Amino acid sequence: MSEKVAVDKKSNSSREKLISSAEALFAERGFDGVSVRDIAKMAGVNSALIRYYFKGKEGLLSEVYTRLCEPLKRERQRLLTEYSQEKGGPTLEKVIEAFIKPSLEVTTDKNGRSGFTRLRAILSAENSALLEQLVAENFDASSRMFVGALKRCLPKLSRDEIFWRFHFLLGATYYTGAGPQRIRILSAGRCDPSNPKAATRHLVTFLAAGFRAESTQSPPRPAKKVARKKTRLAG
Repeated sequence: MSEKVAVDKKSNSSREKLISSAEALFAERGFDGVSVRDIAKMAGVNSALIRYYFKGKEGLLSEVYTRLCEPLKRERQRLLTEYSQEKGGPTLEKVIEAFIKPSLEVTTDKNGRSGFTRLRAILSAENSALLEQLVAENFDASSRMFVGALKRCLPKLSRDEIFWRFHFLLGATYYTGAGPQRIRILSAGRCDPSNPKAATRHLVTFLAAGFRAESTQSPPRPAKKVARKKTRLAG
């Protein structure tokens, strides 16, 4: 093995260790609660490599976040494309399933925990402008694609109404992935958070009913009738 190849392998190994360590620590403590030294120590590398590879802690978070987003976005796109090829196009349930199924299956471990969802939840609690930027960069285009698909399934709802209900869909999905232990405790173990297929099935049923609910927007007021004044004809 040449010296250059050996150096490249070591370099890639150090970079990957930093990404892996940062992912675990950010999901546990958030962005503000983790130092460059913490990440480097867990990875077993020199902390100067974080600036060398990622230009600092923010760049490292961006790399972690983007990597976690990619398989999720790809699977959502694949499912929506597959369901759209069905005769008559995808049903409302299929559009919702294409969005939330990857969230619970692609990013969930054997205990029903989603490290990615937990990462997003803990970063959201910090009210980070950086997180808002990362979400926009990674999800705005795909989210608008799904909003469009939902609008086609529910043509009577306004686009604003669809946006509101999509917002609630996101909240239900995030909480299901970030806090699966709550339902286990509340149901005395009868509801199993480690089964993403069951969670998806229940979520799809629940959310489809919410999307089909009557519009909450006030109907337009009927125009007031203007009484016609009788005019007297002169002469």
